[in-house]
Amino acid sequence: MLCGSRAAAAERALVIELGANAPFVERELADALRVRIAATGEPVKLTVTATDRGVIVGARGGSRVVELGGRAGADAARLVALAAVDLLFDDLASAPSSAPGLTAVQPARDNPSWSIGVIGNAAQWTGTLAGATIDVTVPRGAWFAALDVGGGTLVGGGLHLSGGVVRTGIGTRVGWLDLRASATFVPIDVTDGAGDFTILAGAGASARLRIPLPERIELVIAGGADAFATRTEYSVGGAMIATPWVAPWFGAGIEVTP
Repeated sequence: MLCGSRAAAAERALVIELGANAPFVERELADALRVRIAATGEPVKLTVTATDRGVIVGARGGSRVVELGGRAGADAARLVALAAVDLLFDDLASAPSSAPGLTAVQPARDNPSWSIGVIGNAAQWTGTLAGATIDVTVPRGAWFAALDVGGGTLVGGGLHLSGGVVRTGIGTRVGWLDLRASATFVPIDVTDGAGDFTILAGAGASARLRIPLPERIELVIAGGADAFATRTEYSVGGAMIATPWVAPWFGAGIEVTP
């Protein structure tokens, strides 16, 4: 009985480096792996790094992207284990077979798909410039190009003003967070008095929290500020009202990756 107990306890060593924000714990992945690899042999080492839609699993110098579709816990760990067996083929307990979860495993891509979003936002001018933008991002390695195009109307603030907004720039993604720097152009149309049309130009910075939802959809919560190189003043009813030097803004919406 003692000999049998010692043999049963001698499990193959698993070394799992689990990154922050992984949707499962080390034990859940270890349990899913042990039923899929040989019981004896050299230690198995895996690295698991969380991404915005799943994880990247690495072993033996290779890696796989696993899109989890919102799964977490043991369900997510089983799907990651299915990806890991491809990287550990020589160590399999049995040859891999087709499984529903394997359709979510893809080779790592340097340039994932472009995305498009719709963001409702409010900027602080003399009142609130409320409106919406269409946001397009195109990844290139660790960076992405971004374009925001939209418009809004000034609510309160003493001016009848409507305007567009164009932000074009670059950014980088850290987990669920986008950090961006952009050139900003805001054409405005003022209808008070004789009216006026001008274009404000400047630069801006913003951050976007992207929370994954099912079916390649993400909830976006955004905030930033635009600083302008020029300022225009208007006289309305004897009062001087000016466009801002700096306009902080906040927004929320959804983003889709085709």
